[in-house]
Amino acid sequence: MIPVTKIYKGERTVHHDKKSGPLFVWNVTAKCNLRCSHCYRDSEPGAEDAGLPDEKILSLVDEIKALNPPIVLLTGGEPLLRKNIFDIINKCRSTGLRVGLSTNGTLIDRNMARKINEAGVDYVGISIDGSEDLHDKFRGKKGAFNASWQGIKLLNELGTKTGVRFTLTKENGPDLMAILDKALKAGTKRFCLYHLVYAGRAQKDLDMTIADKRACMDRFFKRVKELSKSAPDFEVLTTDSPADGIFMSLGKDTTDAALSCIMSHGGCSAGERVVYLDSTGDLYPCQFLREVPLGNVKETPLAQIWQNKADRFLNELRSKKELLKGKCSSCAHKAICGGCRARAKAYFGSLWDEDPACYLAESEMKNAIIFKAS
Repeated sequence: MIPVTKIYKGERTVHHDKKSGPLFVWNVTAKCNLRCSHCYRDSEPGAEDAGLPDEKILSLVDEIKALNPPIVLLTGGEPLLRKNIFDIINKCRSTGLRVGLSTNGTLIDRNMARKINEAGVDYVGISIDGSEDLHDKFRGKKGAFNASWQGIKLLNELGTKTGVRFTLTKENGPDLMAILDKALKAGTKRFCLYHLVYAGRAQKDLDMTIADKRACMDRFFKRVKELSKSAPDFEVLTTDSPADGIFMSLGKDTTDAALSCIMSHGGCSAGERVVYLDSTGDLYPCQFLREVPLGNVKETPLAQIWQNKADRFLNELRSKKELLKGKCSSCAHKAICGGCRARAKAYFGSLWDEDPACYLAESEMKNAIIFKAS
């Protein structure tokens, strides 16, 4: 995840220190009230939810706490469809864990917003993926756009921190700036741009061309640079494209503070700085690499799975920069980038091939960023 506004403001940050464990992404249910065309997990209203029993779910919180994650992100499916979602939130909070909620927002009426606020959820990210007509088309439900924005409004009124999550596709690129500005005006504190990763229903044919993505990101970064000065409390991040940090710094002298941001936040996090627990109990290195589980928490303790030094898959992911192929292997920025491994796997059939969605020019891959003292 690239902290774009922090880089533009020259703030030195460390996203992942030695004491902190992985970001913990927890899919608490496969069920969803929508059927989004770019869902990484094929969630839908009729999805089978042969998930973990309630008692196991709650006992897992202590195991998660032992990993010391910076935050537990509760997701799905639609996490608010989990009947004991507030039991899970309360258990997480009682153990001192920070809790984020990743939701489509359509189920957040005034009563639900109050429950979320009273439960002490630290952050609620709500997905908005274009103009009203396009968003509703993506979601497969008329009225989803307005319901999601209403959820944001209700949470903001109560003082719960909210953010907009926007997944970039070939269809919604023209809407990006409008949604960014709408998020700012709505009072959200964060905007996170997600690059499409080819998993579930989200496939390559939904993605932009390289040329269109480059042009889109150029416009986006210029606008965010303006916002970093005019709206300094509004945080903008991008994720699932480590090249973003490189692109926004190319051709410029970059401060050491910016370098610390790029180095600590950049690069593929799978198997190192992020872990994904599916509603089935299967543990994966990230939510997009779900072909082979690392293990199942019904059979093996969570920490034992995550810390298994004999697991070849984990070992390779934790030394991924040594295994890169194609353009990623010869790129001057591979030490702080390395591309998205899940996208490479989906497109080429190999974890280690180049990231097919990288929009850096070959000439830009040959020259390292020039840094100057901050």
